[in-house]
Amino acid sequence: MIHVLGAGSLGLLWSARLASAGIDCRLILRTPSALTEWQSRGSTVLFEHLGQTEPVGIGAECARSSAQPVERVIVATKAYSAAAALASIAHRLAPHCNILMLQNGMGSQQNASLAYPHLKVLYASTTDGAYTKEPGHVVWAGAGITRLGDPQGAPSPIWLQQFVDAGIALEWEPDITRILWQKLAINCAINPFTVLHDCTNGQVPELAGKRLNALTIELRELLGLQGLDISQEELSTMVHDVISRTHSNSSSMRQDVAAGRRTEIDFILGYASRQALLSGLHLPTLQSLYQELRTHLATLGLPQD
Repeated sequence: MIHVLGAGSLGLLWSARLASAGIDCRLILRTPSALTEWQSRGSTVLFEHLGQTEPVGIGAECARSSAQPVERVIVATKAYSAAAALASIAHRLAPHCNILMLQNGMGSQQNASLAYPHLKVLYASTTDGAYTKEPGHVVWAGAGITRLGDPQGAPSPIWLQQFVDAGIALEWEPDITRILWQKLAINCAINPFTVLHDCTNGQVPELAGKRLNALTIELRELLGLQGLDISQEELSTMVHDVISRTHSNSSSMRQDVAAGRRTEIDFILGYASRQALLSGLHLPTLQSLYQELRTHLATLGLPQD
């Protein structure tokens, strides 16, 4: 049994894909009312991909009321909700439980490792795109790949093979922390500008102007302090490659702002800024962008963390 913690777009996507492939999975919902609502829809998610929609039956349970042990759990919540979500099932985590973290940014993964040092906590970075049209209807908007690994350097657990057998694109990374830092830098270089200028990813180079290059230079310095041997040219190429491939996309941070939701700023720019300060690194472009974005969120009445 694989449990999926979180019934947002990513949680529903993973649940639907696992269930469609015949893998025994179960959603963990926060409250009894959420469970009642799920059951009123026939415990079914509408799974849409490439213009085709099919109903997929997925069992669900309430986080605190169920006593069933959790041996393998995919945490698919927002980064700021991950700690509380895991805490809600802490009493159910089996001694040999494996936890797979799917959060954006950095910080939530490390917090999980600190909170559950006796368990195997895996970190992941996914490029799958998904959104919910309406409650219980998830759209798999873009097929991607999930790169995952053990921050302690352990080999891939055998149970992950069932994902591969089911056609889910996975890639085991011996140094997953490096992958997460690279993605964090790319998100720092793109997401804040899409919010401040209310633009698609493809419009960032024009609207950000010289600040984008200045920010990339600073992010390269930060990556260097984390032990990532990457040249300025390589990082710039990575950033512009993502911008090109996702030209018409709206970043997740911009989508959150448009929907009036809390953003994951604290786990993207916030995390990068704190790590720079802890290292004694002065990164004026990054710091000013972080403060500008926080001010912008405040004017919209949204949380600044």
